[in-house]
Amino acid sequence: MREAAMDSSTALSLFVIFLFCAAVQSYGEWSVTYTSKTVCAIKGSTVNFDCTYSHPNSEDGITINVEKTFWFTKTNKDPVDLETREEYAGRVQYQRMRNHCTLIIEDLKESDSALYKFRFITNKIGGRYTGEPGVQLYVSDPHLTVIKYYSRHLECFSLCLLPPRSTYVWYKNGKTIDTVTSRYFGQFSNSDSIACALKGHEDFPSPFFCLSNNCFNVTYSKGRICAFKGSSVTIGSFYRVPYFRSAFWFSPGRSEEWMDPLNPENLKEDSQYAGRVDITYTTRQSNLTITNLRESDSAEYRFMFQTYRFKWGSDLHGTTLTVTALQVQVTKTSALQDITYAELKCHSSCTPAAYHYIWFKNGQNLDHTESTYKGPINTTDKISCAVSEHDEYRAPEVYAPVSPSVSVNSSGDIFEGKPATLRCKSQANPPANYTWYKKTKTSTLQRVSEDSQLFLSSIQLSDSGDYCCVAKNQLGESQSKYLNVDVKYAPKRADVSQSHREVVEGISVNLTCSSDGNPASNYSWYKDNQMMPQGQQGVYQLTSVRSEDSGIYHCKAENQYGLISSSSVHINVEYSPRLPSVSVNPPGEIAVGGSVNLTCSSVANPAATYTWYKESTTSPAASGQMFTIEAIRREHGGNYYCQARNSRGHHNSTLYLIVVLSSATPAVAGSITFIFLFGLFFSAFIIFRKKMASRQTSETRKRPGVIWTNHSG
Repeated sequence: MREAAMDSSTALSLFVIFLFCAAVQSYGEWSVTYTSKTVCAIKGSTVNFDCTYSHPNSEDGITINVEKTFWFTKTNKDPVDLETREEYAGRVQYQRMRNHCTLIIEDLKESDSALYKFRFITNKIGGRYTGEPGVQLYVSDPHLTVIKYYSRHLECFSLCLLPPRSTYVWYKNGKTIDTVTSRYFGQFSNSDSIACALKGHEDFPSPFFCLSNNCFNVTYSKGRICAFKGSSVTIGSFYRVPYFRSAFWFSPGRSEEWMDPLNPENLKEDSQYAGRVDITYTTRQSNLTITNLRESDSAEYRFMFQTYRFKWGSDLHGTTLTVTALQVQVTKTSALQDITYAELKCHSSCTPAAYHYIWFKNGQNLDHTESTYKGPINTTDKISCAVSEHDEYRAPEVYAPVSPSVSVNSSGDIFEGKPATLRCKSQANPPANYTWYKKTKTSTLQRVSEDSQLFLSSIQLSDSGDYCCVAKNQLGESQSKYLNVDVKYAPKRADVSQSHREVVEGISVNLTCSSDGNPASNYSWYKDNQMMPQGQQGVYQLTSVRSEDSGIYHCKAENQYGLISSSSVHINVEYSPRLPSVSVNPPGEIAVGGSVNLTCSSVANPAATYTWYKESTTSPAASGQMFTIEAIRREHGGNYYCQARNSRGHHNSTLYLIVVLSSATPAVAGSITFIFLFGLFFSAFIIFRKKMASRQTSETRKRPGVIWTNHSG
């Protein structure tokens, strides 16, 4: 900060010369005239460039008309209209009125510092004209100066174009005073130090104004300092005071940690800087040294002192420290015959002066000292940079993505209808962009999302499949392994099919239950709503089916997420007629002239039909279950048989019908039969008694030691 003030008249004269030097270039009637050739403006403000232009009304018999006008900055190629350049988007306006041309640039940036020229194009071949030399714009700090006019009036003056209606901050002895205009009319003594700053740009105060050489004040060797993370920095201050009772450094950004936010505290007592701060004093100079710098140390630092009668204020801006870490920027890549070429830049938020660069590939020094590196790079290469004499503070390496890892975030199984998130992660610098793909049935990849996460809010069965992601940055790309998404769900359907449409007794029949649940369902079988004990599989086997297997069958499909019942099938076992049962009513012998009913019945499926035959005849005697014979004659007697028949077979049963002459005949015949049978029974009994007596006599004679004696008298 300078300590001398500029005289008012000198400064105003210089300002007029600086801004209003006109630049005119004219060749015949073709000309562009600029109002100013050099303009200074501060960052964030708005600037206007004005010019006029002229051209002949006609040449070579052609009436000349202007077809296009625009402004551009100096370039080695064809001029590019500022309105089409991305860095000026939304900040540039043209005002055109006849032969007047005005360029307006808003929200100025330091990068806007350049030489601006006006160009117009006519309908004449070759009728293009650019005004020289143009207008040079400098975007910088306000460059303020305190000047005195009259005896006790001060003005804050700038050689740069300031924003309209700018407000100011005034300082006396390091403390702010209540004035916001460019002029100060307050009281000050010969020993007071006065400075000013533009509101919003307090980090660029003016040099001190002082009426004598005995003013107390504090100045700094640098307004801004850039240092690397992990390194050390020294901030210097100069104070004008013969002695002080106390002095210390502080950072206003740490005011929330102070006991009283209005009373600064010594930086050495701040726990964030413990063991890293050293303060030295020499004649009228104090140095603050901070070691092992952290990015959180980026802040403003101020020095203050106090004598027995005077205290330097804590409001005036000090030195701003920016702690930076180097970064490698990928500015451009290209491919040639499967080789990738990269253009890299060693960059930081600020760069300390007078340094050269060092580049490293896979840890090896490339012997390259420029800030930009160009060369081939493989997907496995890792490149970094550093600043000379500080190669221990290297920038993080840049490299293509390594093989990404994929995972699914879901509470438990991936169940239909629930949310699931697929995540892709890869180590890469610059950070990778991610694209998700799903493998189709033809094994091609279908793009489904462009993000590191694929969010499925309500997952469906159609979401099942193999997924992969591709991580890509400017230096290359890499594909992950496949992640299988297996959507679980309860059975939605159950169907029963049978192996034979027609079920005939004796064959084997398989009932099959099919379902679509995931995981695969377990099956249970039911007949007539009663669970079958052996039916735990998808196929229920009926081996050598019997008539009692007929019934209504269904199955149930079940997994841990639910169950469902199938529709029913009817198993109807068909079989040939069983042995028919025949009967006579009335039973026994039938008298001539009477009537009789012969009945035949059999179990069969489908139901049997019945036909009656009399022995030795081929023609049916009758059909139907009951055969009735009336007015019986003797020739009606004899053997009859009934035939039960269906589509599966037939079966016969026989009976004998006895026809007698009258109703008494049966009684006589019964008596004779009884006497005959009784005689046979009695004869058999006598023969049996004789045989038993003869066997006993024979066994007695054969016994040893038995002596027969005959006693007489």
